[in-house]
Amino acid sequence: MYKFFKSPLPPSELISKIPEFTDAKKVDPTSSSLYEGEKDIIAQVEGTGFKAQKRSGIGWGLAWFSPGSWFKPVLTASVAPLKEGSSVVFEGGTPVPMKVLWAALIVGVASVGGIFMALNYPVTINFDGRNSGADMMSTIMAMNTAVGILVLLPLIGWWLTRNDLAFVAATVERNLQLQQVPKSALD
Repeated sequence: MYKFFKSPLPPSELISKIPEFTDAKKVDPTSSSLYEGEKDIIAQVEGTGFKAQKRSGIGWGLAWFSPGSWFKPVLTASVAPLKEGSSVVFEGGTPVPMKVLWAALIVGVASVGGIFMALNYPVTINFDGRNSGADMMSTIMAMNTAVGILVLLPLIGWWLTRNDLAFVAATVERNLQLQQVPKSALD
């Protein structure tokens, strides 16, 4: 997701308003959501930009086992000065490292299953010829089941968090009083 905005406020003043409606991303293990505060959005200001995400609705211990937590979308905003005010660019989605890690995991499981099948087949055809076809088929079925589960988990994560990014973007847009513009207006 990309969105482009203008604001009459200078970048420093715009960034200073972030803590008014968000909680800082400070770890607090005693809190149910792992972060200090109770506001719906957790944000981390980084120079002339910030990252924001929706606070988890379940305890952080359970969140470790939830695909919704693994694929939680993050809104990244960069603020730049204009002649009058500032421009804000929203970029949002699941972090790229998580997507790459998950794709590598899916390819790895499929590759390991294929290697196991290729290296095991000569042994089974020599020592258990009658069952070698069934062994090969069960290996293919196990590999497809594992890959199917690994593909299903990101879909579950997307379904659990499908409205989070829109919620965060709308809250930030409303609280900072941003006006959406086409990208060409910022050039």
